[in-house]
Amino acid sequence: MTTQRIAGTRNAPRQPNATTNAAVIFALFILIAISAGLVFHVTTVALPKIVDERLGLSISLMQVGGIATLILMCGALAQLTIGRLVDRFQLHLLFAAVAVLQFVGVVWSAYASGPMLVVALAVAVAAIYAQVTVNDLVIARYTADAWRSRVFAVRYFLTFVVSGAAVSLIALLHGRGGFDLVLGVAAVIALGFVIGTAAIAVLVHGVEKARAPVATPAE
Repeated sequence: MTTQRIAGTRNAPRQPNATTNAAVIFALFILIAISAGLVFHVTTVALPKIVDERLGLSISLMQVGGIATLILMCGALAQLTIGRLVDRFQLHLLFAAVAVLQFVGVVWSAYASGPMLVVALAVAVAAIYAQVTVNDLVIARYTADAWRSRVFAVRYFLTFVVSGAAVSLIALLHGRGGFDLVLGVAAVIALGFVIGTAAIAVLVHGVEKARAPVATPAE
């Protein structure tokens, strides 16, 4: 008999050997929370100053703020877009794609200057904001009920804790190598995010494969 999920009931863990898998996913989400939080805050906090120093144009502070606002609006639009894409693509694959796009955007920003810097930052910020939405959805779908609240709690705790560390990190790195070093380190951290999401994608792919119905020959 096939067990169906009924509204208002608690769903069982989706994996065999649920305790071990839940612990692995929990550890991966800690890595993702730290790396995503650092990249998010380093990029968004430093964004106006990055535009001011690396754009290569003589513009006013008001114009710098306007450009930074437009870049951040790309992040807002990305969240709206990702909300539509989650109904069309598998979550773990979408998560991995966003992680790669974030890494590419940050690396591109580290090397770009002039008008292309705005485009690179827009790509990076769009991916950074998009991962927030898809990250929550992956947690909600692929963690067991017994672990879900812990994963959410630890994720948000770490994200806000690293926000303070990100500000200090910007000051430390900028004093030693400018925004080339700041963005370079952010790219390395973003690579950690890619590794974490790739591992999540592999685990989740196994879950989805195990849950797929097996075709039986007709009698």
